[in-house]
Formats: sequence, C-alpha cells, structure tokens
Amino acid sequence: MGYTPLDGLMMGTRSGSVDPGILIQLMRQGNDAETLNNILNKQSGLKGLSGVSGDMRQIQALIEQGQERAKLAFNVYIHRLRSHIGSMLGSLGGLDALVFTGGVGENSALVRAAAVETFEFLGLKLDKQKNNASPVDEDIAAVDSGIRVLVVHTEEDWAIAQECWKLAKTL
Repeated sequence: MGYTPLDGLMMGTRSGSVDPGILIQLMRQGNDAETLNNILNKQSGLKGLSGVSGDMRQIQALIEQGQERAKLAFNVYIHRLRSHIGSMLGSLGGLDALVFTGGVGENSALVRAAAVETFEFLGLKLDKQKNNASPVDEDIAAVDSGIRVLVVHTEEDWAIAQECWKLAKTL
C-alpha cells in the first residue's frame, strides 16, 4: 500500500495502482471526485474486471464454468501479483521466503501456484500436494526449493488489539 489502500496490488473491489491517465479520462467523461472514489474503491479490482464479484472463490468458480471475464480478472490479478513480487527482489537483494497470508493468500492454492510458477528460475519450487492441502502456518515449498514458501494465518484483529493496548498504556 501507499498513501491509501488503493495503491499496490488490486483487491476484491479496489483498483490497485492505476495509470493516472485513466483518472483524467474518467474526469473528461464527467465523473467527479466522489464518483471516482466509488469506482476505484468499490467497483474496480476483481469485481470490476469480472463484472460479477470481488471474491476470489467466486472468480475461480466462474473460471471453471468458462466465464471469460472471470478468467481475465484472475489473470490480471496474477500478473500484478507477480510484478509486485518481482519489483521487490532488487530492493531486498534476493528472496529468502515468499509468504502468503490474508484471505486469498491463505485460501487459494490456485493463486499461490500461479504466483510461484514464474519464479522457478530463482530456485523457488512449490510442493503441489502441500499447496493443495489447505495449509495453515506451514512451509509449502518443495524439499529442493532454494526459497521457502509459507502460508501464514492472518491475525489482524490480534495485531490491532496489541497496538491499541500499547497506545492505551501511554495515555
């Protein structure tokens, strides 16, 4: 994320990073700031591309039914996910582990497999059986992978509670 949750990877209903020229074009079409805000935050991402849903589970079900827009939404999501992973490699000086978390990261074996497959040139290999077994807090990398692949259960509410406790102690 950047200044807002809109920046970065596209989400269920959020656009993720977009070419600023898109905003100019939408303004030329008569959209005001509130309309743009609604489009970018509530009508974009997987929902906007699929035309149906921002839920990756539904997107995957629609792909199985042959729905082309769902396939487009999935492919764009994977492309953007790979590009974000790849863009960090230089800044990080390599990769020790790739961690999947949150709703999609924890629950979509298809997303994890698609994200990882293009990074095999780095020595990253996924254990397909572990990936497909609904792992929680597990390393799903193949034994001979040079990079660990972890699925970590998100505990956002616990992290928020801990930060609130720290803040309350300072008051």
